[in-house]
Amino acid sequence: MGERIGKYRILGPLGQGGEGVVYLAEDTDLDRRVALKRLRKEGDAGEEIRREAAFLRDLRHPMLPVVYELLCGELCADDSPLQEGGWYLVMEYLEGTSLHNYIEKRGSVREEQACLWGEMLLDVLIYLHSRKTPVIYRDLKPANIIVCRDGSLRLVDFGAAFFRSYGEESGERMAWTAGYGAPEQLGLKGCQPLADERSDIYAFGRVLYYMVTGADPGKPPYGRLAPSLYDPLLSPGFERLIEHCTMEDPEERYQVAAEALHDLRERGRWKRGTGNRGFLRCVEKQICLMQTEGYGCLAEEFRL
Repeated sequence: MGERIGKYRILGPLGQGGEGVVYLAEDTDLDRRVALKRLRKEGDAGEEIRREAAFLRDLRHPMLPVVYELLCGELCADDSPLQEGGWYLVMEYLEGTSLHNYIEKRGSVREEQACLWGEMLLDVLIYLHSRKTPVIYRDLKPANIIVCRDGSLRLVDFGAAFFRSYGEESGERMAWTAGYGAPEQLGLKGCQPLADERSDIYAFGRVLYYMVTGADPGKPPYGRLAPSLYDPLLSPGFERLIEHCTMEDPEERYQVAAEALHDLRERGRWKRGTGNRGFLRCVEKQICLMQTEGYGCLAEEFRL
């Protein structure tokens, strides 16, 4: 692109969201690639941005990108007038693809892989929720999860995260993504929008659903079909765990992420459907999909 800010040379865009634009950049002093995020805030409030940068800098977990520094400057083209001023967050560059793109390209994953990734996600949620002042992520979704080349996951984009304030209203705009955001984040039934640890657990359950079904719960049929209708070999315990995470009423969900992690690690005790039961579940799956999605070709296959 030929643009730079300070010692960072812009190589190209990585993505864009509601909280800012992210560029791939090269640190010309240290000869390394970094992610450069231009923070989008009303009036570019410096004090608020510095607080958020300090919040991110203090987070230390293997699944979270390292924050290197916060810059206030102008993005400019080489030997050209200044183009754009603002605040930029310099972070570790993660090579990989979003979980959303991974599933879109490769399809759903097996239960064993989903359990492995699920443990990783719950581990970072436990870390965030158990800090002295708990951190609620509020926007857990496949687009914010990076699948790295080594198969590990990393959690990115903390633009929606906030500190848990017990008994107080945050007064901030509530993040919410269709299919993944918990119902209470919309403030339904005359209640004020709110989010706590259980809201992240709801989103985690929806991410698990997407992993093993390949069906985005933000699109029809909106996650209403049981996961086993997509994969009849899913264990009943795994399906129950997803259901427990995604109950409409927060009081009926897991109350802390450690509870979900315990059940996920107990998957060895879950009995899988085998023999005739597995075959029948497969047939039930196909019939249900024909009814809900109108798969004419499948109807032909099952016609006697």
